[in-house]
Amino acid sequence: MKVSISEIDHKLIEDYIRGDTSRGFEIFGPIKNDDGIYTFRLYAPEADEVYLKGDFSSWQGLKMTKNPKYGYFYLRVPAREGDYYKFVIGKDSNFIEKADPYGRSMNAEGDFASLIVDESYDFHDGEYLETRSKNFDRPMNIYEIHIGSWLRLSDRVNFLDIVDKLIAYVKKMGYTHIEIMPVTEHPFYPSWGYQSSGFFATSSRYGSVRDLKNFVDLLHQNGIGVILDMVTVHFASDAFGLDHFDGTAMYESKYQDLKYSEWGSNNFDYSKGHVRSFMKSVFTYWIENFHFDGIRVDAVSYMIYYSGNKNRGPHRDNISFLKDLSRTINDKYPNVMLIAEDSSDYPDVTSPVDEGGLGFDYKWDLGWMNDTLRYFKVDSFNRIDYQKYINFSMFYFYNENFILPLSHDEVVHLKGSMIKKMSGSYEDSFKELKLLYTYQMTHPGKKLNFMGNDIATFDEWNENASINWDILKFPVHDDLNRYVRDLNYLYKDNKVFYEKDYEEEGFEWKVVDDNENSVFAYERRAGDERFLVILNMTNTYKGAYHIPYDENLIFKEVLNNLDKKYGGSRDADRKKIIKKGEDLVVELWEYEALILKIDTYEGKKAY
Repeated sequence: MKVSISEIDHKLIEDYIRGDTSRGFEIFGPIKNDDGIYTFRLYAPEADEVYLKGDFSSWQGLKMTKNPKYGYFYLRVPAREGDYYKFVIGKDSNFIEKADPYGRSMNAEGDFASLIVDESYDFHDGEYLETRSKNFDRPMNIYEIHIGSWLRLSDRVNFLDIVDKLIAYVKKMGYTHIEIMPVTEHPFYPSWGYQSSGFFATSSRYGSVRDLKNFVDLLHQNGIGVILDMVTVHFASDAFGLDHFDGTAMYESKYQDLKYSEWGSNNFDYSKGHVRSFMKSVFTYWIENFHFDGIRVDAVSYMIYYSGNKNRGPHRDNISFLKDLSRTINDKYPNVMLIAEDSSDYPDVTSPVDEGGLGFDYKWDLGWMNDTLRYFKVDSFNRIDYQKYINFSMFYFYNENFILPLSHDEVVHLKGSMIKKMSGSYEDSFKELKLLYTYQMTHPGKKLNFMGNDIATFDEWNENASINWDILKFPVHDDLNRYVRDLNYLYKDNKVFYEKDYEEEGFEWKVVDDNENSVFAYERRAGDERFLVILNMTNTYKGAYHIPYDENLIFKEVLNNLDKKYGGSRDADRKKIIKKGEDLVVELWEYEALILKIDTYEGKKAY
């Protein structure tokens, strides 16, 4: 229940100040009373005075009452949904207008006033919520999108403008989840939401609070999970926001070398209890009120280490907060995922807090991403010297619960689109991209791919323009998209590719050190089911390639990137292969990715 009286049980405030609550959104901001009057509360302990002004006061300042012991201001006002408002905060005779830190919406492209909104919405996703989980032994193939540029038909994109087409595409392609880049309010659109000014505010660029709830609800009703990208390291330094909020460094550090981030924004100071309560409340608010299935936490390495610099040592306050956050969310929402985007080698990120870990459920494997893309950028002839960039991932893989990401960060800022990262000729680049996706989807770990990657767009991602869907009119792009679809379904429909992701019994190298031929082969296993993946990473033909086996087995082809239906020259109906002698012998064409299902040979002899 939201606390609607003017003065409140001060234990709630004490808990907030100590950092012991995740319910700040039920205390602060505009709270509607039973009589229709709103109680506004604002925590600003060092402010001398605060005025509230808005549509309800004809923008005349109304002085708020301060509780001097606990440092919050309050005022009862006859207001309405749809009214804009601001706080005017005074400290040492200096006054500045501020948006409400707990405001649910704001005018991002005007004067950044906060908005009283109707948050009511009746969800119809109960069946989905009852069965969702953290997906450790389930398929999880994430489609990452930016709301403003997935399908941009006008200057403004609403959640509900794209949801039907998005659902149809995700279901067609066989993705299990989407991940949306930050939709908390942000003043600078090209920051993509990673420099937020309203951590409780649904971005007005994309619609209302109720629009976003409807968006998530509809995806859930269609069996699609929704993950929200969230920033916890820093906040936008604009004057109307959290910067110097009560006339002092309230949310940020007072020390200049700790205050500013690498992006020109302000770092949160988690040594302060109210900051810890604020951010825990952010997570609780979005999970509880919008039914998100997971939160991806951005730039965790910049929290673990001061400014992401390992040489400065671990940031103990931040690490303590991350553990507190993980414990809070896991206790309250045991089937909701916490995902760390962490480029550091800090240990036990996905280990439980009570075992000394940070308590995340998953961590992005940015080492795998960097190594893999570096390998595919090298021309075929020289890959002989780069084999370690493929085989190294399994040396450390079982240290964490990894997600394999090919995210938005890899296709912006002159890094080139995914298809342009491939070496070789125009024709070969499409073979290689299918090869890359085969490797990603059959390697242990959950998956993430950014919009546009699966249609091989040549353009880098641009937040101001729609993904170039017209490119699918060209057969080579449509063929690749169809291959990704079938690959996604092969992954989702066969437990060998996901059930034992984080158990060593689920994976075995068959060929790992053939530098001369640049061929890799490995098995994925779960129970009695086995699949063999063979990757020819070069543009050289291998007429009789030997893979050692000491079992009598039958190998049946289930997917091949060179099949005619994907624009290749191979016939899809390859016969079963019965192993002869001690080796499996296969014919491998240039840049071929071959996936074989393994069955036991029940005849008297295998040869």
